[in-house]
Amino acid sequence: MQSENCAYCGDLTDLPFQCNYCKDPFCAEHRLPEEHRCVKLNQIRAKRFGEKKVIRDGGRNKPNIFKRIFSRF
Repeated sequence: MQSENCAYCGDLTDLPFQCNYCKDPFCAEHRLPEEHRCVKLNQIRAKRFGEKKVIRDGGRNKPNIFKRIFSRF
């Protein structure tokens, strides 16, 4: 494997890690998307959040769990 410069800090690393999202090489310290502020991470998270189709139960008129528990006392 060839030595490469980290795309975030510029340090030369013998064992570069490739980001799964942006495909850039990074050192061990910046290998995680959160550590190198990956530009694709927000896009991937937004897409995945939309796919889950989050359904929130309740509304303004329905008491939350704490009110239901503590209203008994």
